[in-house]
Amino acid sequence: MDPFVSALEELAEALMAGESPEQALPDIAGEHDLPIQALRNRALRALGPLETYKQRQAELKKEREQTARRRDPVFAGASFLAAVASLNPRLSSEDRQAEIQRLAAEYDVDPADHKEAIERLRKR
Repeated sequence: MDPFVSALEELAEALMAGESPEQALPDIAGEHDLPIQALRNRALRALGPLETYKQRQAELKKEREQTARRRDPVFAGASFLAAVASLNPRLSSEDRQAEIQRLAAEYDVDPADHKEAIERLRKR
């Protein structure tokens, strides 16, 4: 097996754990007996800019979740109601309504379709 594969997997895990590329690259290159610059070059081709890897992966995860919700309206509605249920109960009525509208846009649902459930959640 290509020695870079396991090193790249380990580097991706380190970046997701919050390590900086400058910190992780020398450690991982040393563990796998690879030149640091060679590992950096392979990582850039495989993972893209290392400084933004964690952020890009989080954005991809969010996009995948949004796609899953769009495919399944029941899942979208349930996710929306769960988010509404977790709103701070101390929000003013206007702030709560604005937050519900924001969540409705995020979850791609019509809050009017869930009005009764939202009202029940408000009473808690």
